[in-house]
Amino acid sequence: MSFSLQIVRNDVYWLFILSIVKLKEFFKQVIFSVDSYSYRGIEEKKKSILLNLFFNFYFLVLTGFILFNIAIGNFFFLIVTILGLVAGLIQYYFFRIKQALYPIAGIFVITITALVVFFVLAGGVDHTALVFSLLIPVPAILLLGRRNGLIVLGVFLILNTFIFILFKNATWFPDYDLHLVGRIAIVFILVSLTAYANEYVFGVLYQGLEKLSESLKFSQQRYKTLAVNKEKFVSLISHSLGDHIGKFAEIAATLHEQYHDLSEPKRRQLIKKLANISRQNRKLLDDLQEWATVQSDTIPFVPKPIKLEKIYREVIELYNPLIEEKKLSFFLKMKSNSEVFADENMVGAILRGLVSNAIKFSFTGGEVRISAREDQDKMIVTVSDKGAGMSGEDLMRVNASFSFSTEGTWMETGTGIGLILVKLFLQKHQCDFHVESRKGEGTEVIFTLPLAE
Repeated sequence: MSFSLQIVRNDVYWLFILSIVKLKEFFKQVIFSVDSYSYRGIEEKKKSILLNLFFNFYFLVLTGFILFNIAIGNFFFLIVTILGLVAGLIQYYFFRIKQALYPIAGIFVITITALVVFFVLAGGVDHTALVFSLLIPVPAILLLGRRNGLIVLGVFLILNTFIFILFKNATWFPDYDLHLVGRIAIVFILVSLTAYANEYVFGVLYQGLEKLSESLKFSQQRYKTLAVNKEKFVSLISHSLGDHIGKFAEIAATLHEQYHDLSEPKRRQLIKKLANISRQNRKLLDDLQEWATVQSDTIPFVPKPIKLEKIYREVIELYNPLIEEKKLSFFLKMKSNSEVFADENMVGAILRGLVSNAIKFSFTGGEVRISAREDQDKMIVTVSDKGAGMSGEDLMRVNASFSFSTEGTWMETGTGIGLILVKLFLQKHQCDFHVESRKGEGTEVIFTLPLAE
């Protein structure tokens, strides 16, 4: 007999545990049934889950009120409760289907407050309506925020205090015990403070999470940018070195194969060209070593006052062999003392890329013009040539930052990302970039740099 009783007790125990687990899963499903993923911020996700929870609790309480009023035959309160339930269902529809989170949160709190005020005036469920006021603080503060929630609670307390003082002796007003009123008021304040403290702590944690999230996004973007910048920087170097190395190999092959057939002045001329190209390549390799800094794992951005003409002279010296070979004329129009506030290496790369393209697409004996003029707090720089120019399709690609490559007037090849890199470095300076070109008439590149103070 005792053994059978023990089996029954075990069965009842496990049935109870299973019921608790099922009930827990049910409530979890009800609470988190809202599509919180459709909301972006943590604050919105939190409010959507809480509003969903409060709506379900609201429906449960009002359903209980309806059954109670049916049981006692109080049809007046029954009609009001049904109206409150219908209003809640309409709000719930706009919340779940239309995702009107913030407006519905405010309307929902006002609805609860209005119902409680009505119950207080009319006596509520068996003249215990004051207890219902304890249902307001938590949703008011958690859904509306600390400031707006306290305003709603303050208005509610003042309104009910005023009503109580004004109508407490009226024959129709419910007969509330003053001691009960005082105790409920104390509990009301304590619940409000608890909800306020909870929202305050969540706000502090939310700010911490937001900073952490921004930090993670920044780090992720930084590493993505790092990978792209490294690839583009190597491509820039290869783009700048391509012509030089090709010419170097061509001259070296000529010296090797025809050394004894060349005159002494011709040999000296070719050796001088080799020396110039070697110095130019070394300069570009020094740029690569300086920019690809191991300690920072990124291309350094160090803006400072620099003279634009100085960088121009360095770029022209760098490309002088190609300029002489194509018999190009270069014209400079800018104030000798003009200073911009920019990263010297990046500005050098910008001018190298634009001058390299201008040389590449210029015809033999053509001209390249570089001008710079001050306009308020910025320097407007223009690099133009009278070369091959671009078709409308190619111009659209350039402005859309698509990578593509076309051969120069001497069949020079490139990587196709020269102008993309120029735009990338200008974006670092938060500056503008614009290209105008016509097929067979040349190209004009206009960009801005911030002036030094």
